[in-house]
Amino acid sequence: MTFDPLRYPRLALGLTIAMTSTVSYAFLCPPQYQETLVAPMFTSATTALNQAISAVDAALSAEMEMYSQRMTSAVAVLTKQKAITANQIADASKNAAQTTASALNVLAQTERVKEARFEYGGEFGQGYQPCVVYSGRNLIANRESQLGEERRVRMMSEIVAAPGRYVDPVAARTQLARDHRDNFCTPAQVASGMCAQPGAMAGASLTAATLFEPMMEGDPAYRAKVAFVNNVAGLPDAPVPAQAAKSPAATAYALAKAQKDALVSPALASFKEVQLDYTGVNLTEGGSDIPLATRLDREVKRYLGNTEEYTTWSKVMAGQNPRGLMVEMLKVKSLDLLLLEKQYRQYERMEANLATLVAGELRGKMGSTQSAAERAARQHAAQQIQ
Repeated sequence: MTFDPLRYPRLALGLTIAMTSTVSYAFLCPPQYQETLVAPMFTSATTALNQAISAVDAALSAEMEMYSQRMTSAVAVLTKQKAITANQIADASKNAAQTTASALNVLAQTERVKEARFEYGGEFGQGYQPCVVYSGRNLIANRESQLGEERRVRMMSEIVAAPGRYVDPVAARTQLARDHRDNFCTPAQVASGMCAQPGAMAGASLTAATLFEPMMEGDPAYRAKVAFVNNVAGLPDAPVPAQAAKSPAATAYALAKAQKDALVSPALASFKEVQLDYTGVNLTEGGSDIPLATRLDREVKRYLGNTEEYTTWSKVMAGQNPRGLMVEMLKVKSLDLLLLEKQYRQYERMEANLATLVAGELRGKMGSTQSAAERAARQHAAQQIQ
């Protein structure tokens, strides 16, 4: 049941007054507590609170110290890791830079090697087979210089009637005839009764074509070259007896032989020049080699002949750079100069032979003039006697 203050106004007023009086009394007159009972409890609570606060403060300090040490260690570890990482990065950067520099150096060196090989290598910058050509040209130069001395030696050792030699002509004729019968006798000479049978190299010692056949010194046909020159030179002059060596006749004989030897020596030297050029002789210091004419023929055919080497040379020239072409041109020019030098010496020998012919002709005329003078002197003496 709800109380309605409007229906009971007096009752409501009384209740209000009573309640107001009670509250006012409570504020004005609070209850008193017992000092002896409450004070120890406050002291105990305060002590407990202080201890709890001290414990919390100590725990917090310990926690803060521990975490501070951990933070310090973590910062140190992090700093060390960053330092190590920085060193590793620096080392990696340095190694990468060194590797890059080394690679660039290798590339530059490779380029220089490629350029040097292209400019100066045997494939593109030195012409056709530089080592082979150089050794061949060097051998030709050495043989050319050594054959000059060899020519003089063989003129005296292989020619029976060599200039300045005195040999019994009968013994020389007998030996030459025996060699001819054994090796070079022709069928016509067999028919004439000179030989019993044709020789293995019939007529080889009687034709100049034998001198121009390339061969080695050990070849049996080499004797045909020596025999041909001996047939041209003829029989030697007999030696002067020792007891008549100082007589006027011996002196005149020696002078006449010297004049004859001087006249025939250019022709004999030319024959020996051809013989040695087309013969692979065994030199005293240079050893043996193929004939010089054969080597020169190969050198010429390399540039002009219809040979396999010429085809190979043409292919190599197609891949040469300008420097290689210039080098090869110099090789061709040097060969041309060598051939011109040999041609010049041939012309000199031809000139010497022509001079010999002129001297021989003049010698014949001088002999006729001297004979006429002697006849005139004899006729004048006969007239005086009469």
